[in-house]
Amino acid sequence: MNPFDVTKAVDYSDQELFYNWVDFPKKSFQEFIRPTLEMPMIIVGSKGSGKTHIMKHFSYSMQKIRSEKTFDNILKEGYLGVYLRCSGLNGYRFSGRNESEETWNSVFAYYLDLWLSQLFLDVINNIFVINKDLKRYEDIVCNKILKLFSNNKEKITDICELIDFLKFQQKNIDHAINNISLSSQELSQSVEILSNPGDLIFEIPNIITSTIPELSNIKILFLLDEYENFSSGQQRYFNTLIRERKNPVCFKIGARRYGLKTTETLSADEHIKAGSEYELFDLDNIFRENYVEYKEFLKNICIKRIDNSQIKISTDITKYFNHSNLSSDFEIIKGKRIHVDKFITKLKKYKIKGINEIVKNVVCDNVLIERLNIYIIYRGIKKGENLIEISNLLKECSQQYTNGHDVKMYDVILDKFKQDLIDALYRENGLKLTSYCGFDNLVKISNGIPRHFLMIMKHIFRWNTFYENDFSNETVSTEIQLLAIKDTVLWFMEDANKTDENTNYRYSIESICNFLRELRFSDLPPECSISTFEIKNVDFNLGLKKIITFLEQYSYIIKEDYGRRDKNSNVRNDMYQINGLLACWWELSISRRGIVKLSSDQLEKIFYYNRFEELKIMITNELLKYNVPFRKGNNVLELFD
Repeated sequence: MNPFDVTKAVDYSDQELFYNWVDFPKKSFQEFIRPTLEMPMIIVGSKGSGKTHIMKHFSYSMQKIRSEKTFDNILKEGYLGVYLRCSGLNGYRFSGRNESEETWNSVFAYYLDLWLSQLFLDVINNIFVINKDLKRYEDIVCNKILKLFSNNKEKITDICELIDFLKFQQKNIDHAINNISLSSQELSQSVEILSNPGDLIFEIPNIITSTIPELSNIKILFLLDEYENFSSGQQRYFNTLIRERKNPVCFKIGARRYGLKTTETLSADEHIKAGSEYELFDLDNIFRENYVEYKEFLKNICIKRIDNSQIKISTDITKYFNHSNLSSDFEIIKGKRIHVDKFITKLKKYKIKGINEIVKNVVCDNVLIERLNIYIIYRGIKKGENLIEISNLLKECSQQYTNGHDVKMYDVILDKFKQDLIDALYRENGLKLTSYCGFDNLVKISNGIPRHFLMIMKHIFRWNTFYENDFSNETVSTEIQLLAIKDTVLWFMEDANKTDENTNYRYSIESICNFLRELRFSDLPPECSISTFEIKNVDFNLGLKKIITFLEQYSYIIKEDYGRRDKNSNVRNDMYQINGLLACWWELSISRRGIVKLSSDQLEKIFYYNRFEELKIMITNELLKYNVPFRKGNNVLELFD
């Protein structure tokens, strides 16, 4: 059994969620989420960030498992969690079909109130089962709750009957909606709304906690997950509940990064404001800003899942992942030396004088230093320096470095460009880039999105099984890790197949990655470790803004929170890093160091597929600056270029 087959929390049963739960090191999720906090919280995160798993952890079904169905242990947590997946409401049903938006919003509000009330009363009913002494309050509670419904003549003294009553009201709405196209009546005539908006959500918990002394200090926590499935109008209603929250009710709302469609309420142009009406908790930032803890978190997830699958491994899981073996790979490169052949070809093409002497001085036993010498020669060509003199100097430096002496010129360049030079060596000599392999690098690649890491692990186990490798006794080869990364990239790119009018998101991703890769592997790259670009946010037009927003919301690019201040103004420019999975696929850096500045015009040529011809010219002109013979682009290619 592959311990990483399940990568979505919704596919787990409550018991499986409990067995696979892993808390965040040092500061727990309990401290982050604070389930008894009165101020509502909106939890945002990328697809696969773990919102559902975390929110379900605070639901009553999980509380019951943790407490071993002991009433006192449940009370110690200080709250009762009522969990709802918004997608289960099928919010799209509450729209169109010649009914006004106002009518639909009213019906939806009542329907949501009924649903949440049922879920909460299910919890209370279960509490009554666990602690039968509380049954003595059942008659009083039911009587008070029924008074919240207008024109109601029901006499109910049992919680289960009360739940059935709510379900009956809900089924009436379902019937009216399902038959609206066949009915001659308007929806407002078919549906009878028996309570005021929000009354059920706020008053039923108040009745329970004020009537039952044992629950008087308990908070009622409504956990709404997948909030992005609500329309703007539907969110407007719930935003109003957030703004007008009453004790003992608390709210935790889970949404993807693009999930909060509006902050408007139904209260005369009022908006809910972060910091006053609700607290915003960005799960992605927590993972990205606490790399050491995030790495430990993923290690613990791996160990827990593997252990639950009865596979015996060491607690140090990092040792099972092979990483780049530079010494053996450099020996292979030394036998090929294709990078030297390409260097000679360029020198001949541009009729550089003294080629034989230059090459003889540049070549040395250490292929990394050899590639560094080539880089320095390229720099000398750009500056118009005497290449014979430079090569003689490089020969001396190579000997000093080989003998263990420090060479300042080498140290300065290697400090920034070492990984770029290594990756260039691999690429030029036809070797696969293994710098992305190893446990630490797989963590980096995930960019703070646990599901990305879990998907890689899922494919690692799958390929291991295919090659009949035993994970408990053998290390995972770099070949298998690269295959797993490839499969995960293909999965990740599925969402990018969405297209809008004049917009092809997959094309936009491929274009920006191709462009940055060309820059990274040019003769003299403009920056080290290229995978990040910067743009003035004031330059965004609506079309460009739409593309960037989509790529950011789906985590194809990662926005840096603070950006970078423009040298000539006080404006902070936006910075975006290519997602680690895409960086692997396009051979970009998974570290964030050098930043490529792009104008809005350049980004439009990159992102708009109808400007492809302009993009080709732009890339050609840009690369002229960074490749031998380092000419400035002028949109005109010379003969034979």
